[in-house]
Amino acid sequence: MALSNSNTSETLTEEQIIAMVGAASAKQAPGLSMGIGDDAAVLEPGLGKACVTTDLLVEKVHFDLAYITPHDLGLRAMAANLSDLGAMGAKPAFAFLSLGLPKSPARKFVQELLQGLNRLGQDHGLILAGGDTVRSPMVTLNICLIGYCKGYEPILRATAQKGDAICVSGNLGASRAGLFWLQNGGSPHDSTAQKAIAAHLRPLPRVNLGLTLAQNGLVNSMMDISDGLATDLARLCRASGVGASVWSDHIPMAQITRGLAAQAAQDPLDWALTGGEDFELLFTCPPGNLVEIKEKAQKAEPGLAITQVGEITQENGVFLELPQGETREISLTGFDHFKQEPA
Repeated sequence: MALSNSNTSETLTEEQIIAMVGAASAKQAPGLSMGIGDDAAVLEPGLGKACVTTDLLVEKVHFDLAYITPHDLGLRAMAANLSDLGAMGAKPAFAFLSLGLPKSPARKFVQELLQGLNRLGQDHGLILAGGDTVRSPMVTLNICLIGYCKGYEPILRATAQKGDAICVSGNLGASRAGLFWLQNGGSPHDSTAQKAIAAHLRPLPRVNLGLTLAQNGLVNSMMDISDGLATDLARLCRASGVGASVWSDHIPMAQITRGLAAQAAQDPLDWALTGGEDFELLFTCPPGNLVEIKEKAQKAEPGLAITQVGEITQENGVFLELPQGETREISLTGFDHFKQEPA
């Protein structure tokens, strides 16, 4: 879809963009005294402990308009932020959107972008309460979300305990498989690769699972997998002052991930460990809680698998145990904005 001026696309001024965002937002809602329309939003206390997250997406760094639609871009941007709230066990409440667009953006582009944002946001009860717009050489989205934990504590990454089971939701590496497919000329509509494509373009944040785990006090620590299991588990261990043993043959991967990795002459395990942007939950828990966790996960998100992939140890370092009995230290090779060139 054309982003800027064309013969078939009505273009927008800044005031028109602000009006479109305002039309998609709420001026008042429970916990919100004033939304868009003043110099700042006014929130009311009393909803619980506030968890605040923000995420910045930049064209050619996080996405490419050659293969992502405006609708999917909005959805994906919202998913990345909702995943952070899910990892804290927070109930989503308010969203703030800052949007950078090139000169004379097409109305249809902005309209579909907002539809994608709202589709996922409304599924989780989010209210768009404010934001900003600016002219930018590249499309840039910054979303700030506020969620609340009322009557229970947020789940931190710094509270893993020795002997905890290390668990993940869903499958890992599928987003990396989808990215490989799209970057190598694969159609975004191809039915054979649809699961991998959807994992990359339309990820599903595990908000309901995170809420369930936090509200029932079933886990000791939790975070989402945005930069790859290897990097994110290492961050969790460093924050908690513990180590980890990961069982390579337990890491869940979809068949399409294995197939596309073979096509790329890559080890699918590498994609699962370092691919990133899976937006699944990584958590640690007492082993005795696993049965209840799996039962409650099915009620929160039917069909979602929970897999134990290792255990927390006292020793520093994250080690991968291979089926042959070999042990290797996992290097921090997930996505790092300041070490890697944009994909």
